[in-house]
Amino acid sequence: MGWTLQSDDKDVRRGIGKRGIVSYTHSRACHCLISKSNPEKTLSFFVLHVITRINYGQSVNISGLAGAVSLAGSGGGLWSVEGGNWQMAAGLINRSEVVLHLHEEIESISYLGDVYELNSTKGKSYNCQVAVVATPLDELNIIFDPAISIPPRKLQHTYATFVRGLLNPAYFGLDSLSDIPELVGTTETADVPFSSISILKQHEKDMTYKIFSCEPLADALLEDIFSVRVETIKINWAAYPHYQAPETYAPFILDGKHLYYVNAFENAASTMETSAVAAENIARLILSRLSQQVHYSSTNLKSFTSDSSKLHVEL
Repeated sequence: MGWTLQSDDKDVRRGIGKRGIVSYTHSRACHCLISKSNPEKTLSFFVLHVITRINYGQSVNISGLAGAVSLAGSGGGLWSVEGGNWQMAAGLINRSEVVLHLHEEIESISYLGDVYELNSTKGKSYNCQVAVVATPLDELNIIFDPAISIPPRKLQHTYATFVRGLLNPAYFGLDSLSDIPELVGTTETADVPFSSISILKQHEKDMTYKIFSCEPLADALLEDIFSVRVETIKINWAAYPHYQAPETYAPFILDGKHLYYVNAFENAASTMETSAVAAENIARLILSRLSQQVHYSSTNLKSFTSDSSKLHVEL
């Protein structure tokens, strides 16, 4: 009996709608997104494997929802901001008119009965009525008083290596540079040291390549992969959770009061878009809980009340 990958994102959305989003975090992607109907088992399975490796650095054993998000990011219609996607965050910060403290980390968060006290690495203290943690806590050492409890979660580190130069066709068993595709994807195999190699930018005489890998790439290996290497930049990136179905979640409210955690959502899926949704939901939750009854509406937003059951459904 063969397996076939669901044909497009409409099929994926239809399947998720029938089963429910939460159920897709309880099963592995290979079980949720591949149906037993087509003799081309190997092709379907390996295509999904390559996609999840490129987008999450992990195999088809990730959760079904994370796998579906990987598929959504593999099709057409993708976009980027000219000059860099960092401008999205910069624009939001500028529009919010907040005071931004750069190069300053929070060491501890204490609840003093009516306010939270945040102490920074620069010896400064900040008092606030509401505190929102918008960074993964898994590899940080922030001290909470009273202590909080969240399920253990391992982050998946992706090593991003940017190389300006030219690939070596011989490394790939090919005769010429033109034979190498613009995107080289791989499956999880011990003797393949990278997840993907893609062309980031074309220059007059060479290229800038982006390489994703689960381990740092040694310079000796890069000398084999590239025939010409002009410049190399390496980044160790704690990119997303290491998905393992069934997923467990940290609470969005860490202390039952007004200490909130945006990144609890990342156990479902981790993208810029889903993080934006999680952040908006936290903002709505804050407004709803600070007031006995808040009606917050616009052309795209629903009204919310302090009814906790309704909040759970909406959020």
